[in-house]
Amino acid sequence: MIDTELYAMVRQHKKNGFSMRKTAKILSMSRNTVKRYWDGAHTPDEKKAYPAHIDSLQKELVVAALEKYYEDNKEQLSGKQSINAKTAWEAIRETYTVGESTVRRYVREMKDKHPEGFIPLSFEPGEVMQVDWCEIKVNICGHIWKAPVFCAVLPYSYGIFAMIMPNMKMPCFIEANIEAFTFFRGVVQRVFYDNLKTAVLSGSGKNAVKQERFRMLEAHYAFEAVFMNPNSGNEKGAVENLCSLIRQVAFTPIPKGNNLKEIQEQVLRRCLDYNRFHKIRDRKRPIAPMLEEERLRLMPLPLKPFSAYAEEDAVVGSDLTFRYNATKYSTPQEFIGKTVTVHATSYQIEAWYKGSLVCTHTRPFIKGEHQYRPEHYLPLLEMKPRAIPNAAPLKYGVLPPELEKFRSLNQSKDKFEQLANVLMLGRHIDAQILLQAVDYANRTGSPTFDSVRFYLEAHKLSIDNHDQAITDVADLVVVDKPQLVEYDILFRTGDDDE
Repeated sequence: MIDTELYAMVRQHKKNGFSMRKTAKILSMSRNTVKRYWDGAHTPDEKKAYPAHIDSLQKELVVAALEKYYEDNKEQLSGKQSINAKTAWEAIRETYTVGESTVRRYVREMKDKHPEGFIPLSFEPGEVMQVDWCEIKVNICGHIWKAPVFCAVLPYSYGIFAMIMPNMKMPCFIEANIEAFTFFRGVVQRVFYDNLKTAVLSGSGKNAVKQERFRMLEAHYAFEAVFMNPNSGNEKGAVENLCSLIRQVAFTPIPKGNNLKEIQEQVLRRCLDYNRFHKIRDRKRPIAPMLEEERLRLMPLPLKPFSAYAEEDAVVGSDLTFRYNATKYSTPQEFIGKTVTVHATSYQIEAWYKGSLVCTHTRPFIKGEHQYRPEHYLPLLEMKPRAIPNAAPLKYGVLPPELEKFRSLNQSKDKFEQLANVLMLGRHIDAQILLQAVDYANRTGSPTFDSVRFYLEAHKLSIDNHDQAITDVADLVVVDKPQLVEYDILFRTGDDDE
């Protein structure tokens, strides 16, 4: 093969009357090469058309065996224990002498012969919501964790919703569906699910058998659940790209928080901003007006929300705690030995006893991160003061930010005793006033129980004298203005000496 420049020179020599022999000598080329390009019957960029490869009889037999193997095991083409080229080779290697790499090539050729096409889908306003799960990374208390996220999209407007969850079990799945309907302010006619095992008892696609709890949700919100076939991205439309979109929009940069509830607040803000300001390429209108149009076509929410919490009975131990999902939660002392009913949602744990709410805790993401409320232990600490220095509820208990900062800044040897004394003040003083006093004490950089009590007394004095609360620490200090005229005497004394 020659390049374009040489080819042009060969053609020019022909045009100028040179012979092929002389042209070959001038251009240092073989006469056969000059002859090939002399009359323009060929060009340098031509590729030789080789005849189609004829498969050997051995290959035809192996391919036929592979096709039979895949046909006999077509129900195992997806999932964690799905068949593949390696398992196919293991199945036929006793019958045919063929290498694993050769079988892989044959399987790849078989797939290339039958490429799958799909039809683009279009939906009407309020017709469909598409749902899937994805896994993301979040920063909880300074550490990076992986967490599941429920993703939803309205394919007409492309409005999105995401909710970070502690797990993908049925209660969380139901709660996420309810929150999505609430976020979009209505219910669609159909919801497309990616064959989620959470909602499916058995089967898949159109043969899926739904879980009873999920059927109740479907009935209460009057929508139709449609389960997609495995490996059928064409049936899902927009949701196939939803997970990557959610990661980019709602979780980049990685959100930070002390618990899932704080992170979810950031996620919702990012979803709202995306829905308000974004415009999909190749669409005439932004998401916001199309979402408002779609909301008008959604079915109204039921008057009473569906109960999404997980319910479980637990016995309160002598350490004033009950256990749920490998984590302890404290209760008041009077419930020792009693059986409470636990209502667990994605972000909150409630304990109920005989129809009355006993206590509420924020649900931690990390198992074993026990939730002690120090105020639950105050009566016991009064009875057993020697336990105060080592009391876990005082060391690691859940506190408001002001008291958390007090515990961190206080450097006294008896810091936990001081913390207990501050908490005991809350029995007789309004919580807001107490936390304000703790905040003032924290501003000194080294808060103590005495400084908190000082600000409380100053607050009481301010109320008594001025009928108003202290608004600044400076209000507590009174500075007398000096009479500058008194310094004139010093100047007069100096003049007398001269």
